[in-house]
Amino acid sequence: MNERSPWWYQLRGLIFGIVYLVGFVAGPALWSLAGRPYASTASWAGSAFGTQGESAAFGVAVLCTLICWVLRTWGSAYLNADVVWNANAITDALIVQGPFRHTRSPLYLGNMFMALGVGALATPCGFGIIVLGSAAFILLLVRYETEGLQARYGSVVTAYVKSVPALLWRITPVTLQDSGHVAPSLAQGLRSEIFTGCVFLAMLTLWVFGNRAFPAFGALLAAGWIAQHLTTTRLPSGVTPPGQ
Repeated sequence: MNERSPWWYQLRGLIFGIVYLVGFVAGPALWSLAGRPYASTASWAGSAFGTQGESAAFGVAVLCTLICWVLRTWGSAYLNADVVWNANAITDALIVQGPFRHTRSPLYLGNMFMALGVGALATPCGFGIIVLGSAAFILLLVRYETEGLQARYGSVVTAYVKSVPALLWRITPVTLQDSGHVAPSLAQGLRSEIFTGCVFLAMLTLWVFGNRAFPAFGALLAAGWIAQHLTTTRLPSGVTPPGQ
């Protein structure tokens, strides 16, 4: 049986949301205290290269959200969507397949790319809050999940931790003989990542159509969040590696 996770783990989605909210609300205030006019990180970073530079910087941000969606969908294809959205950390099996052979936390690595991409809409101070806040919380989540798996699988997980980084990408894939094996399901991966897919589409829309697309941007985010919660549930048990 899997134990009930602490409240901060169960509410991880909400905590990520709070980190972004603080970045977008407190970021402009801190930026103004530095005597700087309001500007998004993408605009500020690309301004030295003119309008094309700003567009290119925003394009990089859009690319980051695409990488997020691809990474999380790939990782979720080895999981059940209801498990990915489970409130509790599940330790029924250690699966080292697909992206999990390169990084222990492909879904959390995707979250970091989302922080880089969406955070580029905030001021540089807000960007720092979003990226650093997300990283700190993700490291806490990874540590918690890894400890749970080590308690159950011992030396197998120890070897996995030594061989594969938590949030970086190992070039050569690792193979663990004692890990579980499942057939990946693209349908489950896509079902699990409706929201991150909508984040990418929202960013792409904003990049292509500019500020006039902000209503569509917000609508896509809201629709993705609602659709995600309508199509997934929070089951009490399941199978997942660390990094859900």
